[in-house]
Amino acid sequence: MIKALTFDLDDTLWAVGPVIQRANIRLLTWMEDHAPDFVERYGLAGFNQLRDEVLAQQPLLAHDMTRLRLALLELGLQRCGYSHTEAKAIAEAGFEEYFAARNQVTFYPHALTQLQQLKPYYTLGALTNGNADLHLVGLNQIFDFGLSAAQVGVSKPAPDMFVQALAHMQLPPQAVIHIGDHPQADILGAQNMGMHTIWVNLEQQTWPAHQTPASAEVNDLVNLADTIQRIHRDVNQ
Repeated sequence: MIKALTFDLDDTLWAVGPVIQRANIRLLTWMEDHAPDFVERYGLAGFNQLRDEVLAQQPLLAHDMTRLRLALLELGLQRCGYSHTEAKAIAEAGFEEYFAARNQVTFYPHALTQLQQLKPYYTLGALTNGNADLHLVGLNQIFDFGLSAAQVGVSKPAPDMFVQALAHMQLPPQAVIHIGDHPQADILGAQNMGMHTIWVNLEQQTWPAHQTPASAEVNDLVNLADTIQRIHRDVNQ
């Protein structure tokens, strides 16, 4: 019997690319008043350059989007002549601006109504490699719990996040469906744990060759609850 559902967030319930773009622009606008040298030297493209430099030196930050963002800002600010103390203070204040915008998401059509429809019947958990905040995006009243790669210390598809989720729910993997957009991080990771899976494929992508398909696929979230019910019925037969 299916008793719980775990969801990826970014690119499963909303498109994350436009969110990050808007958040970066908001951060740069704020930096123009507080650290104009940074904006002049790096601009929008500089975030990726600084991120890659930080990850080359501190690869473990790949699992913590918040610490990674703070580190790249501090690095860039210090290169612009700010002291360590100044760079840290500006980075932290700038991150607050960025993080507020990063959590202003536009849900995919039917995402919220489907979650609300499912909530009375299942335990709902969020498992994300990103740093979206359930409270700030407005999902804290829908999800029963959330785990992130930063909390766990490693990103999906590593088993750690799934293991912690199952332990938290006190359920076997066969009682859980994991729902996500990424064939490896979400589907393969959950499959390796023995969980059922639903691939959220809103852009009609081709499934990777030589990879075991998900238990089911949805191309429109309006079909999510019905798809879950089909898996539920199949499990109970």
